[in-house]
Amino acid sequence: MELGDWEKANEEVEFICPAIRVHPDVLSVRASRRHAAPLRSVFLYLTISSFSLPPGEVDFANAVPREQVERLSKDTHIEMLRGRETQRITVALNQKKAPFKDVRVRQALLGYGIDRQAITKTALLGQAQPLWSFVPRGARDQIDFGEQFPYDPDQAKALLKEAGYDAQHPLRYTIMTHGAEAALPTIATILKTQLAQIGVEVRVDVIDRPIYLRRLTTDRDWDQSVGLASAAWDPYTISRAMDTRAGVNVTNHADPHMDVLIDHMKAAATEETFRQAGYDFQRYVAEHMMIASLASVPFLQAARTTVKGYEPLHGYKIRFETTWLEKP
Repeated sequence: MELGDWEKANEEVEFICPAIRVHPDVLSVRASRRHAAPLRSVFLYLTISSFSLPPGEVDFANAVPREQVERLSKDTHIEMLRGRETQRITVALNQKKAPFKDVRVRQALLGYGIDRQAITKTALLGQAQPLWSFVPRGARDQIDFGEQFPYDPDQAKALLKEAGYDAQHPLRYTIMTHGAEAALPTIATILKTQLAQIGVEVRVDVIDRPIYLRRLTTDRDWDQSVGLASAAWDPYTISRAMDTRAGVNVTNHADPHMDVLIDHMKAAATEETFRQAGYDFQRYVAEHMMIASLASVPFLQAARTTVKGYEPLHGYKIRFETTWLEKP
């Protein structure tokens, strides 16, 4: 793709696609610098909080804001493309910090103390499903743990009390998030309210995403993170984020059994043993709340009905080799 134009006023980025197939009876879309001018905004990527698809200006929108889904779905000239739920809202505790080394604290804060139904209904406008596993629902070989960790504030309080935290000695810390995904600050605020109900005092820190990533993976000075993870294929592709040897080890854990379980997936000789190793890894991560998710999020796109041949790939890739435009 060739970057076409950047319009600062409305934060729209135009991409011109040179690989679009030409049909005899469709608009010819061969993009080059000298031919790009008459084809302004043939395909336009939008990731802003609100937008419209003006006739003749925009044919394709990527990463459609959730608040626009209902409106766009009613337009007979627009097709909403809802991919599998391959993305997820993740939540993690920094296990370098003393309170979060205790599995009881992690189970209380990431498991029993969170009302995921409320988060998906409000912050995500019903455009997502509750999720406990670190693997999204649309990924291969996913299993979930809602029955194991239902919303149970009393159980969360009991675990925190066992770990030494109560009304006289409350647990206090900061949730770190960013605004590149519009729902994250709202989700963090909801978490603050829910955790207050189990006696935990939380402050929300919304920072720029580059600073968020630096603190998450380099400074490693955060307490709890809330973020949006990109499309995931299966448990193994995500496991590098928890490998203490070659991966990011984003939660800063020191559990050697995690590496053992990752090695089981690496060494699997058959599809069945690979799948079973993935199940074992998911169960261990969930039981010990090494990392968790709040919601499983679909990949939302929109296209005019004149866009033909586009194949949604659920956020794994975005390709236009087989895509063409009908002549108006």
